[in-house]
Amino acid sequence: MPAVPGRDRPDRPRHHLHSADGHLARLSLAGEARPLPKIIEKSREERTMKHLLKSVAVAALGTLAASAAQAQTTQLRFAHMNGAQHSVNLGALKLKEAVEARTNGRVQIGVFPSGQLGESTAVGEQISLGSALIGQLSTGVLSDYVPDYSVLVYPFLFKDFEQIKVFLTTDMPKQWAKELEKNNLKLLCYMSFGTRDLYTRNKMVRVPADMTGQKFRVQPTTIYTELARSMGATPTPMPWPEIYSALSQGVIDAAEAPPNAIVDQKHYEHAKMYMKTNHIVDVSPIVMSLSAFNRLSKDDQAAVAEESQKACDWMSEDTAKAYDSSIQVLKSRGMTIVEDVDRAAFAKRAEAIEKAFPKWTPNLVSKVKAAIGGQ
Repeated sequence: MPAVPGRDRPDRPRHHLHSADGHLARLSLAGEARPLPKIIEKSREERTMKHLLKSVAVAALGTLAASAAQAQTTQLRFAHMNGAQHSVNLGALKLKEAVEARTNGRVQIGVFPSGQLGESTAVGEQISLGSALIGQLSTGVLSDYVPDYSVLVYPFLFKDFEQIKVFLTTDMPKQWAKELEKNNLKLLCYMSFGTRDLYTRNKMVRVPADMTGQKFRVQPTTIYTELARSMGATPTPMPWPEIYSALSQGVIDAAEAPPNAIVDQKHYEHAKMYMKTNHIVDVSPIVMSLSAFNRLSKDDQAAVAEESQKACDWMSEDTAKAYDSSIQVLKSRGMTIVEDVDRAAFAKRAEAIEKAFPKWTPNLVSKVKAAIGGQ
């Protein structure tokens, strides 16, 4: 048959054949088919294996890096009893943002309002036991560890927060803070929680005698139970979140708090009388676990401490601005605002409260007055 152009002719020598075992073969000069060296396939296998090992190594390094980053991240929780729109919560969110930015995310802060992590006493206990918590606590809670702390909210002792700030720069409170650290409590800063006033379900109060027999909700600490007794009322210790229902059901007749806190919790829905007693200028410490603080690097410790002070300053300023505006809100919600209160009579009754504190430094109230120079 004549050859077809483009097709291999039978007599044209082939350069490559396949051997019986499937390996590529080539013809020798003598015309024998010999297998190609297996080095070609071995080279391919080696390249494949190297690529696989490289991929595994990269993945492993990525996992280790992620684990290391996770291990280096500190998770803190900020706990408090106020609502989401209260100055404390808004200030805590500012603290969270500032610390996380300044530490490049090494320190993360979750904010838990409305007693989600427990009431103040329980939060203080958790902090003391080493939980990675920051808490806005009452001085009454700190007085469980250092009794003298409760003098900071002694009725009618300080005229305003500026006067308290002067006192906080003196030696006494500095020593209290050192004593706190023996209980694993690290004081970060103080903030003004506001000027506290009296409010009732329906009774107008102008003098202490008007409080006789009234069931008066107070914080479950001695300074507040003694305040109620000094007014002639029946102290009824109760956690803050329970006040709303207690007012609505008549379990209590009266309570006391700064006006913005009353707005925050909507107590005006069941309390109709607001008396401007101004009996306590409330100062609230921000505290964290000392052991958790010490686990931070020096730079991160500085970030937490300095940004906490800035947050406290902001909370104090916001609280001060909120006093008059919050009273107007209470008035618009139907509360009667009583201004002609005999504060001198209430203050006179409160002088005997110091006798209820045998664990205080002797003559503590007089020493505080001397420290602020009678301002």
